Amino acid sequence: MRPEYQKVRPLVFLHRKPSPLFDRLVAEVATSRLPLFPYPVEVKVAQDPLALFPCLAPLGLAGAVLAEALPPPKDLAPGLSLEAEAREAGLLDLVVPRVGGLMGQYTEGVALERFLSAHFPGARGLWLGPLRPSLAPFLRPLGQVSVVALSFAEGDSFLARLPERARGYVALRREEVAALALQADLLLYAGGRFPLEHLQPFHVLLALAPVDRGVYERAHVAYSPEDLLAFQVRAVLEGLGYPL
Repeated sequence: MRPEYQKVRPLVFLHRKPSPLFDRLVAEVATSRLPLFPYPVEVKVAQDPLALFPCLAPLGLAGAVLAEALPPPKDLAPGLSLEAEAREAGLLDLVVPRVGGLMGQYTEGVALERFLSAHFPGARGLWLGPLRPSLAPFLRPLGQVSVVALSFAEGDSFLARLPERARGYVALRREEVAALALQADLLLYAGGRFPLEHLQPFHVLLALAPVDRGVYERAHVAYSPEDLLAFQVRAVLEGLGYPL
């Protein structure tokens, strides 16, 4: 059935603070004329957003998008199935009612993997900033991934979530970081102080967290967090049954 002839269903967007993902989602739904009505619901600190999940099907909702991914609730385990990406990450940010229960997906990871596959297949990457182990498996399109870490154990644990062929090196000292930066094609910035001394004119920068505009201007090519949102919106809509 064509989308314009389907019944419009609410799509709840759960957030603790405003998220640019919601605006991009609304824009894509409107542009593609999908039978969805996204609406934001602010979740207070004392509230548990996962408590809504059992109500999705009875209320006729298309699903629930979480602005911030959360671990799957253990008490819903019998009725909650996870897509492979959500199982790998141990997180979910989309829950959709299905026959016999609920399906959880981790669209942020899906979006990152597809973005890297489209733009940087086989590239050598260097991760800068706080390590996010949940995203490590989705760096697999890269040819090699190295990390800057506070300890070897922390960095090695992160790399262990990657295919063996893509596991690079753990840098602890400034000299090691400088050497790996010179070998890298792509810098993946995840937050914290940006080490400008390691950014070279030939680098491509993928910022997973906000960074000063001046940093973008010093890279050969730079992508902001907003550039990933288009891929995440597509992953969300695909999970809802509307592939674009």
